[in-house]
Amino acid sequence: MPNLTSLVTGAELIATGPRTPAQAFYHQYAFAVTVKNLSDRDIPQFYANNAVFHNQNGVDYSGGQIWPWIEQLFAQFEKLSHDLVKVWEIQNDDGTVDLVSHVVRHIWAAGNEGHNPTVSVPLSMVCKISSNNARGTVDGLQFEEVWLYWDTYKLLPYFSEDSILFSAKNIFDDK
Repeated sequence: MPNLTSLVTGAELIATGPRTPAQAFYHQYAFAVTVKNLSDRDIPQFYANNAVFHNQNGVDYSGGQIWPWIEQLFAQFEKLSHDLVKVWEIQNDDGTVDLVSHVVRHIWAAGNEGHNPTVSVPLSMVCKISSNNARGTVDGLQFEEVWLYWDTYKLLPYFSEDSILFSAKNIFDDK
């Protein structure tokens, strides 16, 4: 039977650091996606080859599509940061971990080089993390499945309606 193994606030994570391998993995991921050059080859392999990423608009990205999609998505932003509010960790019977996070994503639209974000958006990620000792992983962990829920409606005043942010189809289906 699945077991809630941890509930940690963002303040606790900042004060004491991650308490479990899954939290350390997620914390590293949350930082990595804020890096301006996401195509840097030193970025770990966060997603398994068979991973599925379910975006809030009903679009799924699989395996090798996930990171290129993230690169294109976040390339629209001048800057990005996250405030972790809470992270719940559930240990599953099969050895995987379900990690549920409540986050505030701060987005600086292109051209905003100031200290204050253009918009801040609440989001939640539900992640299945599994062991994978393949080269390039973070301490032998990878995302197996991710569900992302965030309020992209708040971004409409700052990004064009044909932006990848609002796309209701897999951007790689036409390629």
